[in-house]
Amino acid sequence: MSEPEIRHDAVSDRWVIIAPHRAKRPREDRKGQCPFCPGNEHMTPPAWLVYSRTEGGLVKLADKENERVDKWVIRCFPNMFPALRSDLPFEEKTDESLFFATSYSGFGFHHVIVESPLHDAHPHNSSVKGLELVVEAYFDVMTKLSYEKGVKYVCLFRNYKPEAGASISHPHSQVIALPVVPSVVRREIEAARRYNRGRGGCFYCDLIEAEVGSPRLVYADEHYVAVAPWASLFPHEVWIIPRRHELNFINTHPKERKALARALKAVLSALEKAADDPPYNFGFHVAPVRWRGESYHWHIEIHPRITALAGFELTSGMYINTVSPERAADELRTIIEKADL
Repeated sequence: MSEPEIRHDAVSDRWVIIAPHRAKRPREDRKGQCPFCPGNEHMTPPAWLVYSRTEGGLVKLADKENERVDKWVIRCFPNMFPALRSDLPFEEKTDESLFFATSYSGFGFHHVIVESPLHDAHPHNSSVKGLELVVEAYFDVMTKLSYEKGVKYVCLFRNYKPEAGASISHPHSQVIALPVVPSVVRREIEAARRYNRGRGGCFYCDLIEAEVGSPRLVYADEHYVAVAPWASLFPHEVWIIPRRHELNFINTHPKERKALARALKAVLSALEKAADDPPYNFGFHVAPVRWRGESYHWHIEIHPRITALAGFELTSGMYINTVSPERAADELRTIIEKADL
């Protein structure tokens, strides 16, 4: 099997991407050979989006096949070892040997966003201005991929450190555009819909109102609220939720994206100090772009990888969290209040 495949497990109602070729991707970048550092642009595919500084200011450009843009600030290009491939047709496959087998060809898009030319410029030690450009690149990439033919969901995520799945240490995020809606997102949408039908309004809007001033509040400004969720899965888990009710990040205003950069800086800087620079994953949870319901509310979930999933979690689907969200929020909030961002 050389091509990726999307398989659905009917028992657990989950999707799995089978992509054996991903095992060949580099696990560590050697000094001077990081493919994401300036001078090594030819080690990656041509970037279709480049933020570059010129005498006239910041411009958006694209690489040519044999010529790369220099003086770049952010680059976005197809992953060299993609989980899914846009050159494959999206078609259903059948396996007569398995009664519940459903699978699809590995159609989709998998792109990398290199967030800075600096090898160690992760969010906790970057400037807010630098993060504003990163968030704007998130917006550009998610918007473009959301309207590609055959795409039903766009998943943007960031892995920090090898323990969280990062194979290259240079600061970067990834975007995978899928022809299916992930089960986690479908369950969230259905839960939001049930809440709306039962109580009216939006669960996330009501959550913001309830948590502002609560012991689980981490950060709040005019546009965003960050909380340690009531039933946190992981120690120091944080959700960043926009105050304005909106289904998808691609519908945000420029001022909201600038505010998001400040919120990410505050939360991730506090996490770095409170938990000794832990590995983490964060991801955008958004409604499918063509979904017309109004009950969902996009947000970002930050999952520190301080503890490992063990037998109980994998067997039961329940999690054991050794740090209460109230204690975690107090630690993070105190750090943010003392900081001058």
